[in-house]
Amino acid sequence: MDAAQTTEVYEFDDYLLDARQRLLRRRTDGETVPLTVKAFETLLYLVEHRGEVIDKSTLMNAVWPNVIVEENNLNQAISAVRKALGETSGENRFIVTLPNRGYRFVAAATPVSSPPPVSSPPPRSADNFADRYLRWRPLAMALGLVIIGVALWLTRPDTPVAPQSHLRIAILPFENLSPDPDNAFFADGLHEEILTSLARRAPTLAVISRTTMMSYRQQPKPARDVAQELGATHLLEGTIRREAQNVRLTLQLIDAASDRQIWSQSYDRTLTSALTLQSEVASQVAAQLSVQFAGGPQLAVPETRNPDAYDLYLKALVARLRVSPVAPPETLREVDDLLTRSLELDPSFAAVYAQRATFRGAMFAFNYDTSRELVQSIRDDLASARRLAPDDPIVLAADALYWNWIESDLPRALALYEQAEAKGLTDTMYIAGKGALIARMGRLDDANRTFDEIRRIDPGNPFVIISAASTRMASSKPAEALSLIEDGLRQSPDMPTLHLLRGQISFYTTGHIDDWGEALRKYGPGLPPLAVLEQQFAYMCYTHQYEELQTLLDATREKSTRVVAGPGGSGFFGVGETPTAHLRGWLALLRNQPDKAAAHGREVLAFVAAQEEKPWNSWYLRILESSGALFAGDRARAVAAAHQAIELMPASRDYFGALSTRIASARVLAWAGKHDESMDLLEESAKEGGAFSRFSVSRDPLFAVPLANEARYQKLAAKLEQEMRATKLQ
Repeated sequence: MDAAQTTEVYEFDDYLLDARQRLLRRRTDGETVPLTVKAFETLLYLVEHRGEVIDKSTLMNAVWPNVIVEENNLNQAISAVRKALGETSGENRFIVTLPNRGYRFVAAATPVSSPPPVSSPPPRSADNFADRYLRWRPLAMALGLVIIGVALWLTRPDTPVAPQSHLRIAILPFENLSPDPDNAFFADGLHEEILTSLARRAPTLAVISRTTMMSYRQQPKPARDVAQELGATHLLEGTIRREAQNVRLTLQLIDAASDRQIWSQSYDRTLTSALTLQSEVASQVAAQLSVQFAGGPQLAVPETRNPDAYDLYLKALVARLRVSPVAPPETLREVDDLLTRSLELDPSFAAVYAQRATFRGAMFAFNYDTSRELVQSIRDDLASARRLAPDDPIVLAADALYWNWIESDLPRALALYEQAEAKGLTDTMYIAGKGALIARMGRLDDANRTFDEIRRIDPGNPFVIISAASTRMASSKPAEALSLIEDGLRQSPDMPTLHLLRGQISFYTTGHIDDWGEALRKYGPGLPPLAVLEQQFAYMCYTHQYEELQTLLDATREKSTRVVAGPGGSGFFGVGETPTAHLRGWLALLRNQPDKAAAHGREVLAFVAAQEEKPWNSWYLRILESSGALFAGDRARAVAAAHQAIELMPASRDYFGALSTRIASARVLAWAGKHDESMDLLEESAKEGGAFSRFSVSRDPLFAVPLANEARYQKLAAKLEQEMRATKLQ
């Protein structure tokens, strides 16, 4: 911001713009109007220079100093400001856009010496307060003197404290001072426990999620810069030293606006304390911080009394950060082993049951293991977690994940997520699961809003960014999807999945395929070969590199491969493996090699016959059966199996699964001579589906070859090509 500007509060229309607290409020009710950090900075700069024409380069340099950003970032910030101020399209009540010149803030904005007081919230129910006090009296007694001292310090007249509804804290990764580097997990695990506990105990406090905060371990920045980037009102820094049986944790709380320490505390503990050290310290730190916030503490899952079990649990929390839908199986086995060993030491550790059920649910959804044995183990873990902590939000969320991915009872899963949120669910990865569920229900606008809310407290989480971008693509909003990916790449510039997804977005919406090919060449070798095999197959088909593709498939010795589901993959969740002969058969058809296609078809049918039919994979086996029968020359069986697949996967069960099934069945029907049926499915998918499914139709040779002479296909392909030419992503 312009250093010459010293006014802290501006008044315009029904709004108060507070430069010190970085807040926009309504004057009538004092409610905060949500704005991202950069949107707020954009509005503040325009208000400070009200009446002036501010060109785009000047505004971008002011809001993003010393950073090269695209003009689209500024466009999004202006759009967010207009939306926050309730300015509809075509209105110029606040901001006027001057084509080829810039922007001007035109509303009358007046500096004020201090904002009017905000109405106090209604008093709490005495019964609720008494119940909360009696429930937590033992903890209050144990921590009373410390809490009173901190409360007096935090409420001193010279200690600025933001209004409760505006508090936003960033807990920086703890610095590990332990002489043994193997104890680094302890610092990271304790960081997560404190963060989670604080978020639960202070419902009026926005706690920046751990995934975002951990990015500052790789790229450390001054505390004030972190606060500005994240819009934090407070920062918590800490160091931890663990040696033999002794642990010292030192913390300091910083007011971000003044960059001044307002509280510090050291904790000396031993590993042989009555409760596990990590749990005890997390509870105490949460109590210290939450004393200044509205809302009381919430019960967490019963904690272990076994320090070794807790160590294994913390190691699992740290190790799971390396897990992704393309991670090698041994990475997942490591996490599962840590959680299992923890339960062997303490079979009453409720949090571990919930985490293991969640983790194994993810293994199921992303096709690492879809066996009945795994599903039964998830049910058993959930039963134990519900018995030990039936109302804990993590337990409820883990239960929701089960009903979402395994039973495909989407309404029941949503009800459980809502119960978890009512109980204080704050973990963004679980809330992202709710976003994915809503998207599977076909409620894409609601899913987009859910991911936007998650990103406000976890802006640096690449998994959330990828999920949000993929949902934007499904909503036919590719420019917004690409903007999200670019945000992710600024934070994680070497993450393969982000680069691959960016390339796919570019191709499926504009027809330009070079970025996708470059991402595959640069980042594909760093991923497990089978994890990118289907992407390589699709890319080489689109570019008609059939000889090169044949060489790649000939070099692939595995008879089957895990189906890669999710962003950048397919919509086939929880189906297990697919035979590599499936890819070979399609290539044989494209190369007009019927004998080879028939041989591969027999392999596919043998694979299907060897699989155990389960409620969660029968529809996918019908897809494979239809392809195998087609390759083998049995068109009647191929058509019947394609119809069965569509019947078994309706949109009510899974919007994306149904869409993927229709596309797969349309291919089979096209090659089986059922052109009208194929076109019915393609036209339906082009109308209802997002950018991934719509624009692939005109470029995919698996459609273009059998339907080349069909007038309906030519018309649809021409329409989609025209849309691609008109699409602008920048």
